[in-house]
Amino acid sequence: MNRTTLSLIVPGLIDPVPFLKELPVQDLPDLPVFSSFLSRGRYIKPDSYDHSNNNLYTCLLKQFSLQTQYSQPPISSLSYLLDTKSLDIKSLDTKILEKKNSAECELNEQFSPKELKHKWLMRVDPCFMAADRDQLLLAQTGNLDISWQEAKQIEQEINQFYSQLDDDNFWTLKVISPDRWYLISDKPIAIETTPPEKVLGQSLKSYLFSANTEEDRYWLNLFNEFQMILHQSQFNKHRRENNKRPVNSVWFWGQDNSIDLLNPLSDKKDTSCDRVLYSNNIVAQGMSLVSGGNYFQVPDHYLSVANEVDQKIIYVLDDFFRALQNKDIFTWIGLLKQFEKNFCQAIYNDIESGKISQLELISPTGTKLIVTKKLLRRWWRKNKKFYLFLQ
Repeated sequence: MNRTTLSLIVPGLIDPVPFLKELPVQDLPDLPVFSSFLSRGRYIKPDSYDHSNNNLYTCLLKQFSLQTQYSQPPISSLSYLLDTKSLDIKSLDTKILEKKNSAECELNEQFSPKELKHKWLMRVDPCFMAADRDQLLLAQTGNLDISWQEAKQIEQEINQFYSQLDDDNFWTLKVISPDRWYLISDKPIAIETTPPEKVLGQSLKSYLFSANTEEDRYWLNLFNEFQMILHQSQFNKHRRENNKRPVNSVWFWGQDNSIDLLNPLSDKKDTSCDRVLYSNNIVAQGMSLVSGGNYFQVPDHYLSVANEVDQKIIYVLDDFFRALQNKDIFTWIGLLKQFEKNFCQAIYNDIESGKISQLELISPTGTKLIVTKKLLRRWWRKNKKFYLFLQ
């Protein structure tokens, strides 16, 4: 009997969408398969919803059976592991190697994971802040078209500034990826931070450090100083001259102790089934790696299960949540149409054919929708329009 399960972790899909009811019903698409999942599937709702900052990453820990190894998601360590792994020149074929910038190859030797033992890490993601009347919004992180040369230039500027300013400086900025920078600290980083996807399109006021403690004040001052250095840097001067959006800030988040990056948890792998991940989220990919699973980028459409073996297949789709954060209902509706066309129908076919024993639609808040062949045949449960479940 095939026991392949499919888990779709999709923030912003099956939780209530407050502004959905503001749209006229006639403007909403007809999504028959997704509507049937919602109508005949079995909802599991938690006793209390998880709206914590890191709920996506806590959810992923459970999916990869890693919650006993890590009390908190090791966000920065796993990101660092994947970024350094991508720079492993031993794994590159000749064609890829020819396209790699020499700076990347230098990084591979300079920032091996073995250098992080007994260190603390924090993501320092370059971003663009936009002014909105009397407040600043986090407008963009990632995909800022930052070159390796630009990233290394600002790394050098910041490290030189603080080495000259403070002989007791206990941290170093490391650029391992143009879009993901890291602060490597000799001391614990005892602050609360928020993932950038939770702040996107929002005012910074509610998400910056409180400044109630000396530790908070230190990191808040550092955040402001980084902004000033970026504003004055040649790095941004050249970007403005070339009509590129400036990198006018960074976002601190994901602080943790470094895990033993040289010894992934392959000996603790869940051998009850093969686990395959499809995700563009580097932290999710890191969890898959340390748990001994395989991972791939999210394809344009659902990949039908080819082999009748016991598998746990996980997709992480985060575009819906990003659209909701930006209050962009029309993009959210467009994503729903694509989801119906590129995922739902093919998944329905795999359920009916027996290739998938169970579908789980999962929200990081704790809501889960279970769909099986048996549940889909509950003919007495009339199919209702999808929006009736999401208001």
